[in-house]
Amino acid sequence: MSLITQGLDELSIKYSDIQLKLLQEFIDEVMLFNPKYGLVNAEGDTFIIKHILDSLSGVNEVISFNPKSIADVGSGGGFPGIPLAIFSPDVEFHLIERSGKRCNFLRNAILTLGLKNVTVRESDVESVKDRFDLVTFRAFTPMEVAITRCLLSLLNDDGVIFAYKGRSETIAEELETIKDLITFSNIRPVKVPFLGDERNFLILK
Repeated sequence: MSLITQGLDELSIKYSDIQLKLLQEFIDEVMLFNPKYGLVNAEGDTFIIKHILDSLSGVNEVISFNPKSIADVGSGGGFPGIPLAIFSPDVEFHLIERSGKRCNFLRNAILTLGLKNVTVRESDVESVKDRFDLVTFRAFTPMEVAITRCLLSLLNDDGVIFAYKGRSETIAEELETIKDLITFSNIRPVKVPFLGDERNFLILK
């Protein structure tokens, strides 16, 4: 767990022994079922850095919005939703994923970890009619007009889209495409521990 605890310290994220235990259980579940479900294309330290620490890099930013409900769109293997949920136990998380086999994994992982604040929604995002305080996604899709309009429709009146993104130049190009749909945008750089790639958060209203 030293890589994780060092990463959490670098991200200034407070953690408990219980949260570390839940993270390890989640890692074990992903690694156990990855050969069958193809959840991630990484293992070992690379998996910890690119998926666990990358997901956790948004914890403090997400908490700063004080959301009561969060939708993780295209959750896949539970990233960033499950790591965020472990560190935000008072927030209601909805993992939206259309793949039935991945939803089966997510349901099993939630049950194994005993997470009471997480629900799996086996659905296309277009079919979800609920509204959330915050909508997040990671490696889901470029910000194009159709999907942006769909994501915005998931927000409560004061809700925000919180996207995990890569290069700022690419984000700027995407923003130019959707500028007529949004009233607010902010690009916030983030340093994911041990990751050399550029990472940014894109916040939209």
